[in-house]
Amino acid sequence: MLSTVTCRFSVVLMTTIALITSCASLQAEPSPTAEARLNQTGAAELDRIITVALEGDVTELRSLLEFTSTTCTFAEGLGGPPKCLDSEQEGEPVEVLPFLSHEGYFIRKADIDTWAGLEVSELFAVYQVSEAAYTDVNYPSGEYALVFIGNLKEQTSITLQVRRGRIVRVDYGFGYPPEIPQEYVVRYLMPPGNTNP
Repeated sequence: MLSTVTCRFSVVLMTTIALITSCASLQAEPSPTAEARLNQTGAAELDRIITVALEGDVTELRSLLEFTSTTCTFAEGLGGPPKCLDSEQEGEPVEVLPFLSHEGYFIRKADIDTWAGLEVSELFAVYQVSEAAYTDVNYPSGEYALVFIGNLKEQTSITLQVRRGRIVRVDYGFGYPPEIPQEYVVRYLMPPGNTNP
């Protein structure tokens, strides 16, 4: 009888020690800061881009770019395909990263090492892009848009158009807070923040 009680006591004691040990190890694991959690969507490919952009890591940001394969032109005027260099012929294939602002422009893949990256101060919103959003063969939209506050003093915003975990276009906006046309949004992964300039 005594040995049965001792045996049961030993099992209870060992179970208690195991529980305390596992709880202690759970508490010892670092948890993300509140700021880090605020900048997470739960989609790893988007969260990686958000982190890299906020950290200002230009080299890592360049590795997350997806260049558009298109053809160049000598045609004058704003918009349209990238302009050909003097050494190129009309319609020659080129790889570029498109930018949209008051007008469109491109950085060629061959010149991307000269790109200084992005000046962002905080994440404003993340949304799934609808079919109503502007897209063009030379200026493709993403599946998702990551909207950042740019320079607070100049009241700019930067939207990264992302497809399959790669940045396919960079949009510059002016005015604060950034305007997000509702027809461009399928759903928000992170709704627009309450940020004060």
